[in-house]
Amino acid sequence: MSSLQQVLALIFKRKGKGVLSEKEFVFSASIDFRWFTPKEAQLLLDLGLKNKLVEKTNGFIKPTFDYKKIDVPLDFRPSKDVLSQPEAIDQEKPLFPQILDEITRYSGMKRRDVVARINHTQERVNVDIEVAALVVARDIGMDIKDLIQDVREEIISR
Repeated sequence: MSSLQQVLALIFKRKGKGVLSEKEFVFSASIDFRWFTPKEAQLLLDLGLKNKLVEKTNGFIKPTFDYKKIDVPLDFRPSKDVLSQPEAIDQEKPLFPQILDEITRYSGMKRRDVVARINHTQERVNVDIEVAALVVARDIGMDIKDLIQDVREEIISR
């Protein structure tokens, strides 16, 4: 669990809601909790979106993980370092590990179990590993619309 995930979980926990408007999210992280400036709070939200820890639908922000299961110490106060952590730079990470991380996060399954399931699907259907990962993701109920184009481009670029 990353400190970014802890910060995001704590915002939703303390607000007592599973969905927040973008304005409410930024306001909470900056004004309510006094953790960040409004600009930094917006950056926090952007990092959450980029790392797919939260998703934005119709102007509302919702975590993609079970924030209620994240243990955060009572005296937790995020450091501004959370805004510049390497985990925030997901673009350099190859596509398959990104998809694997998302499936693991979404399903709550162990990473090795997800990999085994993807490998089994790949062998059975005889497709690229990224395609097999999308099949597994879809089978567990994950929304894969945003990933399809990335996988397509990855395969074509080979």
